[in-house]
Amino acid sequence: GGIEMRRGYIRNIEPLKILTDTQVEAIHRGTLDVLEETGVRFESQRALRMFKKNECIVDFENNRVRFPSYLVEECIRRTPSSFLVKARDSKNNLRFGGNTLYFMCSAGARISDPETGETRVATMKENNEATLISDALENLDYFPSYTPYFEVEGVEPVMLCPTSC
Repeated sequence: GGIEMRRGYIRNIEPLKILTDTQVEAIHRGTLDVLEETGVRFESQRALRMFKKNECIVDFENNRVRFPSYLVEECIRRTPSSFLVKARDSKNNLRFGGNTLYFMCSAGARISDPETGETRVATMKENNEATLISDALENLDYFPSYTPYFEVEGVEPVMLCPTSC
């Protein structure tokens, strides 16, 4: 038999097209220029060595990687049109790509306090409750983040993943 997985929803209408093909191409070209001329800063020496080994222009002194346009275009060309995210239970596998839609929550920067209406950093209790609620909602297919919030009160960002739930 085939791979068991969640069905998702089949998109039967064309996606909203806000930008023209010319505008999309202009953004793509601009992005290629930024990646090639300015580059991206990486703190990991291991990552810098890997990029150097794979034809990127690496400035080890400033931790900056510049990506040649031809390399970015080749990576885009090689990217598969869909991919499978496997779950512990195969009935929860998800195939991304094509016309299938899945619903997920994403991380938010702050919590809106229900008592005061103020925006603030979530407490660990609120973070854990939001994680449990997200996990329990049947209409959510995927929880891509290790925590619902970018910040949690009293927790260093580097420790957020290991201390959440």
